[in-house]
Amino acid sequence: MEVGRDMGGFAKTSSLLKKRNSGQKKYISKLQQKKDRLGYLFVLPFIVGLLVIFLPALYDSIVYSFSEVSIRLGSVEQHGVGFANYIKAFTEDTNFRVLMLSAVQRTAQDMIVIVIFSFFIAAVLNQKFFGRGAVRTIFFLPVLLATGIIAKADTNSLVMNTFGSGSNNSAAISGAFTSGGFDVLFSLQDLLESVNFNRTVTQVILTAVDNTYNVVNSSGVQIIIFLAALQSISPSIFESARVEGATKWEEFWKITFPMITPMILVNVIYTIVDSFINPQYGILDYIQTQAFSNSQIGFASALSWIYFLFVLAFLGLISLIISRRIHYLD
Repeated sequence: MEVGRDMGGFAKTSSLLKKRNSGQKKYISKLQQKKDRLGYLFVLPFIVGLLVIFLPALYDSIVYSFSEVSIRLGSVEQHGVGFANYIKAFTEDTNFRVLMLSAVQRTAQDMIVIVIFSFFIAAVLNQKFFGRGAVRTIFFLPVLLATGIIAKADTNSLVMNTFGSGSNNSAAISGAFTSGGFDVLFSLQDLLESVNFNRTVTQVILTAVDNTYNVVNSSGVQIIIFLAALQSISPSIFESARVEGATKWEEFWKITFPMITPMILVNVIYTIVDSFINPQYGILDYIQTQAFSNSQIGFASALSWIYFLFVLAFLGLISLIISRRIHYLD
């Protein structure tokens, strides 16, 4: 009888547990559905903008690139010309090719400098010191200030025009002094050449110094990404390495660098995209001039698509090269 009672009690308990688990699963399912609805609501403006604005404009730009477009009063006329606009871009328009090659060269230089600079700053900010939070905010602040009206104010600023060059415009700085020796002090190119520095390395350094303002302005997001990657490395790994007698140099190349290589790829891709849309390179202004000042909308659309495909190919090539050196931890 006691065994029967025990079996009956066990069956009741098991039934109650099943009901409780079923109730919990239903609650979790409803909670997940609620989160999903909030997620869709959050991205709804992006979805609406994508379907209503972006995709129709993208389709129109593809059609315009194969057409000769004329804007009339209240209407847009277009006549199909096939690949004539694309052929013209490569055979007749020499300015576009020069600007595109110049953009590639400057993007490659800026990419190297920005990634190295952002990693160095992230490594410094990863250390423990007083006021670390304020310093991190200061380094990310240029990302916010580089947009809108503040960016225009910076571009037109007399101070930025004066100090915008660090290699060949030493007269702009030394002119403020009455002594004649300050121009030599501020001429970085003369200094590097006097110590027989390699010309290629000298040119890279001068380009980086020349573009210091843009490098700092463009490094905020990369610094945050590198900082997050550095903080994700467990301190116990470094402690184990120190117990084994590893030096700081060995810790960097054997632990830190391999573990942040995925973020290096992320930052390289982000930097390339951000650099190619930088108005300083002039190619975007050139395309805009062809479209609105010269009224060649079809030709400008073709230039835009050529530039987009070229950037896409450049990204694919760089990603293929770097991805072979990436270390992923399972």
